[in-house]
Amino acid sequence: MPSAQSNWYIRFGCLAPIIGIGLLVYLLNTDAIIPGFTFFALFFGFGVLFLNLSSRAEQKVKQKQLDYLNSFKPTSPKYNESHAFVSYDLLSKIAVDEKNRRIYFWEPETSDGKPLTKAYLHMPYTVKSYTYQQLLAVELFENGTRQQTVVNEAPKTIERIEELGQSVEQIITNKSTLIRKVIYRKVATLEMKVLLDDEEKPYRIVRFYSNLDKRLKRKSASYTSVKQDAEHWISLLTFVMNQK
Repeated sequence: MPSAQSNWYIRFGCLAPIIGIGLLVYLLNTDAIIPGFTFFALFFGFGVLFLNLSSRAEQKVKQKQLDYLNSFKPTSPKYNESHAFVSYDLLSKIAVDEKNRRIYFWEPETSDGKPLTKAYLHMPYTVKSYTYQQLLAVELFENGTRQQTVVNEAPKTIERIEELGQSVEQIITNKSTLIRKVIYRKVATLEMKVLLDDEEKPYRIVRFYSNLDKRLKRKSASYTSVKQDAEHWISLLTFVMNQK
C-alpha cells in the first residue's frame, strides 16, 4: 500500500539511474571511461536499493492498516467468526458466522458516500451484517471476465436480483482465440462479487488479487494459492446461501 515514504523511495529509485546515465555520458566524453562506468553502476545500485526500500515500506504500511481493519468488530455480542478473508486491496473484508448464521462485511467509512479506489493508513471501516437468506448470488471474475456464477436456489431469486438493478449471467464455455489467450495468459485481477438483498448497496466486491503491475502466471504457485482462496469462498458461500 503506497505511502508518502514509499513514494519518495520510488522517486529516488527512478531518478538515480537517470543521474547515472548522465554522468556516464559526460565522463565518456571526457575520456574518463572507468569513472563513468563506476558512477553508472553506483547510481544504478542506488536505484535498485530505493525501489526495494519502497516495496518494504509499502508492505509495512499495509500490515499496519490490516491490523487497524481487524480492530473493528461487529456490535453484536454474539458474533462468532468462523471464516474470514480480507480483500487484497484492504477495501473490504468478509466473515461468516456459522453459529448465528450471518455474513459480515467490512467496508471503508466515507463522509460523502463515494466509493474509494485505494486504502490509506488509518482508514476507518463500517461493519454490516446479513442473514444467510439475504445472500442472492456469488460471481467470480478473472481479469474482468465472469468465470463462475452461483445463484440462490430460493424461488424468485432472479426477479429480486433484477429489482435491485443487478443481473447474473450464465457462463458459456467457448474456445478462446489466440489473441484472447495471449492477453489473458497472466492474471491481474481475481475478484468475487457478492449479491445481497440490500436496496442500499446490493453487492460487495472481495478481491483475492489485484495488481496490474505484477501479473501472476497461471502456472505459478502464487496464482494457485490465490485461486484456491477464491474457490474456497465460492464453495463456502454456495453452501451458505442454500441453507434453509
